[in-house]
Amino acid sequence: MSQLRVSLNFHNCTHVYYRDSSCSKCVDVCPVKDAIYFDEGKLKIDDEKCVNCGACFGICPTEAFSVNGFSPEKLLDHLVKSGETVISCRVNVPCIAALDSQYLISLVLRSEKDIFLDISRCDECGISSLKGRIQDIVNETNYFLESAGVDRKVLLSREDIQLKRSETKDRRGFLKDFGKISAGLAFWALMPEIDHEEKEEEDFKNIVEEKVLPEKRKILIKTLKNCGDALENRVLEVDRISFCSDKWIDNRLCTNCSVCYNICPTGALKPGRDRLQILFEPSLCVKCKICHESCPENCLHLEEKLSFDTFLNGMKILAEHVMIPCEECLVPFSYKGDSTVCPRCKQLDDEIRDLLKIGD
Repeated sequence: MSQLRVSLNFHNCTHVYYRDSSCSKCVDVCPVKDAIYFDEGKLKIDDEKCVNCGACFGICPTEAFSVNGFSPEKLLDHLVKSGETVISCRVNVPCIAALDSQYLISLVLRSEKDIFLDISRCDECGISSLKGRIQDIVNETNYFLESAGVDRKVLLSREDIQLKRSETKDRRGFLKDFGKISAGLAFWALMPEIDHEEKEEEDFKNIVEEKVLPEKRKILIKTLKNCGDALENRVLEVDRISFCSDKWIDNRLCTNCSVCYNICPTGALKPGRDRLQILFEPSLCVKCKICHESCPENCLHLEEKLSFDTFLNGMKILAEHVMIPCEECLVPFSYKGDSTVCPRCKQLDDEIRDLLKIGD
């Protein structure tokens, strides 16, 4: 078995920021059962089962995974500079599923050409279950480009292509080393041996201060901003995009507990003016939804649409609060213009009244 090429930095996983996060995208997309799994709430990779396709890297909202020897940023730069338009698991990616729609959007915009994804070997590949994921990537990419007013797109191609790298290894020997698991991993046969260094894991991460923004988002934002005024008055339907969103907060229910912005992995949610505001920066949102899942009052909601201008330049005030001390416990709480008693004391008073009624 070849040495592990897919690595996991669990400290960038959404489950570090919120243990009960519903995100299981990497587990769901993995073509090999139990190659990626949860062990007592912590995500792990079984290196004996992993086929190093990189699909987990492609789908992870925070890019907690990495693929040693494969850099989408370098691939984009190469394709743009060379004028090449084909992406193939036999030439330049471990599997097309290792890419994300954000990289493909950036590539199409930068190259100003249609991009072709070679799926000529997908049907015979041992991890052909990833065809659905590849189609999803294409659909999302093309929807985003169409919404941006771009007439170029990403296309699937079943035409066989010629390998373009001179330094190759024996394909059969390579596949034998991988237990003939996949015919679509020939990319690794073209790559030099890469030493895999074990990194010591940190014991603790300050989730309030240490935020993470994936490279695919940085590249996408930079690329879109170069489009200038071409994106004015254009919008996206939030439910058709997996990697960004717009939000609103029901201010009547929000208690300014600070949970949402403390656990936001990217800092898209943050406190404003003396911590009396909750701010939202859509360009940093990766739609992991842990802010929604952790909100005690269930007052965070997704907007139906997201404008490109808001996505690129927006900093919204989602909620504003006036904090006053509770008349009974003196602990500050968010005043809504009615009771001067905090919700906790009010609930306690109601419970005492109920007990007295039972006693009567």
